[in-house]
Amino acid sequence: MAASSGILSPEVNFDERLIPTLEEMTRTVTHLKGLGYKVVLTSGSFDLIHLGHVKYLMRAKELGDVLAVGVDSDAKIRRRKGEDRPMVPERERLELLAHQRPVDLIYLKQDGEARWALVKAVQPDVLVLTADHSYGEEDLKGLGELCGRIEVIERQTSVTTSERIRQMYMHLGERLGPKLAEVLPGLIDSILKRG
Repeated sequence: MAASSGILSPEVNFDERLIPTLEEMTRTVTHLKGLGYKVVLTSGSFDLIHLGHVKYLMRAKELGDVLAVGVDSDAKIRRRKGEDRPMVPERERLELLAHQRPVDLIYLKQDGEARWALVKAVQPDVLVLTADHSYGEEDLKGLGELCGRIEVIERQTSVTTSERIRQMYMHLGERLGPKLAEVLPGLIDSILKRG
């Protein structure tokens, strides 16, 4: 009979999966490694979770026994992607990830944390990156010293979250354009007559 509590149970157990500090993450993964579990680490924004994210997490989990996922905070995403991101607030993104069966541990990566702080805390057996990662050779060498090995996984869909958002805005523009063309001349005329 499967346990209904703990990070390795089939239940969501959000409060147990969400690790609040790097120190707690180190203690947790050290304990799991001591029990013989192979720990895999990946991270990202996970904004507007889609099938590509889910398949990517499944592929990452196949590389070990425990999957730890670092999730970029709202502030970290805004700094990198602009004020209109993330589309989904961090708390909701964290909970959505807890509902993904491959995910065992979740950590919220804060803006301003030291570079590779989570990788240093976990020292994973396997660090998983997407094929379009931005690390250079020196970065990869440095990361390689912090983990057992680095695995690069191709994106699992051709459309990224950023691309989906662009598509939504484009379709909105296509729909609004003709309507605006109908009403805008009259609106401008009425504004000018008032002025």
